[in-house]
Parts: sequence; C-alpha cells; structure tokens
Amino acid sequence: MALKSIKSRIIVSHLIVILTTILIIGGALYIGIKNYYYSSIEDILIKNAHISSDVYGKYMSNKKLEVIADDLIKSFSQSINVEVQIIDNNGLVLADSLSVYTLSKIKSSDIEKALYGSTAVWKGKERYTSENIMAVSEPLKVRENVVGVLRFVTSLEEVNSLINKNIITYTLVALIVIIISTVVSILISKTIIYPIKNVTDTAKLMAKGEFSVRANKKYDDEVGSMADTLNYMAEEILKNEKLKNDFISSVSHELRTPLTSIKGWALTLKLKEFTDVEKRKAGLDIIVEESERLTSLVEELLDFSRFQSGRITLNIEEINIEELLLSILKQMQPRAKRNKISLKVNLHKLPIIKGDRNRLKQVFINIVDNALKFTAEGGCISIYTDFDDDYLCIFVEDNGIGIKPEHLKKVKDKFFKADSKKAGSGIGLAICNEIMILHEGKLEIASSIQLGTKVKVCLKF
Repeated sequence: MALKSIKSRIIVSHLIVILTTILIIGGALYIGIKNYYYSSIEDILIKNAHISSDVYGKYMSNKKLEVIADDLIKSFSQSINVEVQIIDNNGLVLADSLSVYTLSKIKSSDIEKALYGSTAVWKGKERYTSENIMAVSEPLKVRENVVGVLRFVTSLEEVNSLINKNIITYTLVALIVIIISTVVSILISKTIIYPIKNVTDTAKLMAKGEFSVRANKKYDDEVGSMADTLNYMAEEILKNEKLKNDFISSVSHELRTPLTSIKGWALTLKLKEFTDVEKRKAGLDIIVEESERLTSLVEELLDFSRFQSGRITLNIEEINIEELLLSILKQMQPRAKRNKISLKVNLHKLPIIKGDRNRLKQVFINIVDNALKFTAEGGCISIYTDFDDDYLCIFVEDNGIGIKPEHLKKVKDKFFKADSKKAGSGIGLAICNEIMILHEGKLEIASSIQLGTKVKVCLKF
C-alpha cells in the first residue's frame, strides 16, 4: 500500500503541475488572442473613422449634414466593410448603410462621447440581432464645432467564433498533453517504485536465507545504493554463486510485460466469437475507424496554421480587369494625393477573365495599400501589365523602403509583420496568396532595401 501510495502521489503531483500550467497558459492565451483580435479591429475602425472624418472636414463640411448623409454613407462604405451610420447632434440617425436605424435614435455611450468631441469605442450586444458588436464613434466637426457623429459598427461574432476555434484546438492539444503526461508520469513512477519494490522483495528473500537473489540496481541514486549494499552482503556470503540466475531474473523482468500482452491478445483471438468472419471484420473496421479518427485529429491541428479551411469560397464571373483596376486606382487616388505619392498607370488592352470580382479587388487593394503604406512622400507607384504564356500579369511596383531579405520569404505567412508599429493584422498577404491559389494564379514578391518592392499578380485568361 505504501508503494502504491508513493506511485499515486507522484502521478497526482505531476498532473497537478501540468493542469495548473495548462490552465494558466490557456487563460493567458485566451485573453491574449481576444485582446489581439479586438485591438486589431478597434485600431482599423478608429483609423478609418479618423480618415473619414478628415475627409468630411476638408471637402464636405460646407453642406448640411442631413443633406449629404446618404452621400457620406456611400463614400465611407466603400473604404471599409462595416455598417456605417451618420448621426446628427441630437442623436438621430440620418443615414444607415444597412437601413436598420435610419431616422431613429440610438442611446449609446460612444455616441454621447463623440458628441462631446471625443473618439469613443463601445462593445456590447446589438439590439435587434443580439449579436456581439463593436462600434466606433467619431465626431464630425465644422470649424471645431461638432455637427454630428460618424459611427462604424462591426459584428464580433466571426472573431469570437475564430477565438473559440483556437481555444478548442488548444483544448484538444491540452488533452493530448495531459494523456501523454499521464503516461510519462506512470513511467516515471515505475522508475522509482519498481526499484524500491525490487530492493524490498530482495531483502525479504535474503531474510529467509535465499542469498542467491540479487537486487537490480537501475539508477545511481539512494535506492541504487541500497541495492548495492544488499548485493554486497549476498556476495560476501555466497561469492561463488553463479551470475546466471541474476541474468535470468533480469531477462524475465524485462520480458514479462510484452509476453503478458502477447499472451492476452492470443487468448482473446482464440475466443469463439472471433471465429465469426463478420465480427472479426467489424472489429477490424473499428480499429481502422479509430486510426482514421486520430489521423484526422492530427490533420486538423496541422490545418490550423493554414488557410485551406474552406472559409474562402469564390463567386466566379466574367471580369473586365481593366475596369476593375481603374476603379481601384480611382478609389486609392485621394490617399496617394494626400501622401504626395504619384500613381502611374500603363494598362495594355486587357482580356476578359473569369474570377471572383470582390476577392480580386481585395487582392489589388491590399497590394496597393501596402505600396502606399511603405512609400515615402514624393515617391512613385507604377501599375502596369504584361502577358506570360496563358497568364495576364499585373505589376504593382513602388520605390519605397523595400523589404529585408530575411522578411521577404515570410511576408505571405499569416500574422507576420515586418514592422510591428505599422497598422494591420499581418494576414493580408496571406489571404491574398490563398485567393490567388484558389484562382489558379500566382502572387510573387520581389524587393530590395531602400529601392522598392515589385508585386506580380498572375491570372489565367
């Protein structure tokens, strides 16, 4: 009972340490992931709110807010895929991109703060759908006077779902770690218990006068020292005893476990019910099924760092790629002008291609956005096309700061950011690359420090 108690204490103590560590890491991981995603969304919304508010203050503040509310909605909705609301200084919603709250009042702390001139963020449940949402309210000012509020609202359900998937994956990994740790703990306990048991049993036999037995010393520790002492005592009494018995005892001990297992399976297969072919097949099917289940689990863990999870689907249609590119450049031109960056366009007569218009737009906007982000004032971004066999190649080339060689091979990895101070989640190019793969196209990036970056997008036509 004492030996069993030591074994139990070893296993339980190991499990307590492991479980405590897993719970602490799991809690920290959950908080960290949630804060990361929420902070990223909040930063994007605030950044877009600031930009949109500046655009209003510079170019549209000479008109009454209620007159141009719908135009503002159309303009601001193009820059960010969220619900946009224009609210007057009485809290009345003048326009809503989803037409949910138009001409109604919303009582929310972020709107109240924005009416006092501060950018405010609010997280909570949406009144009609009960979805978890995040709202950012930005004051619209005319000569430092607040005339209304620009409010961006986005759902947090997809982010929460992603966080939950991460936690589920972590839980599965934790369960595997616990199982492995339990097995390891049992093995470790055996390395302590079995030597003690062996020494104890040997001492009992010697007490009965059987001096031919020997205590097996497995480790150079206190238990091993006890075994040495017992063996020395026995050797002093029977120096001429052959070592054959010790060898047999050792071999028997080492083979006992596998032989017992083989004998158990042999006896099981000899049972009558296993003479039935259908039952044998059913048993084998269960083994195969369980093996496939474990293989599937491993694949799921590997797939977590990939984007081939089925979340990205394509809506294939015929696309005028020239028209698409020109519309994107028109959309990005104001930002380039503000940053004093020239956009040069040289498009050949381009063929009609098949693809997902929105997804390809996402790709090109991300690439041009990165070029603008990493090109200094007075810089230049060139967009031009060429043909390579069956591919239409669109190039976006800038003379910006470039990418370091050690970072270049990682820029398409998810969550990688060469400059942590720059805005963005770090998954843009990874998503773009996945979209191009789904289009059977290519996304290639070449860059030199302080000379610029060239991005090549190839599409089949």
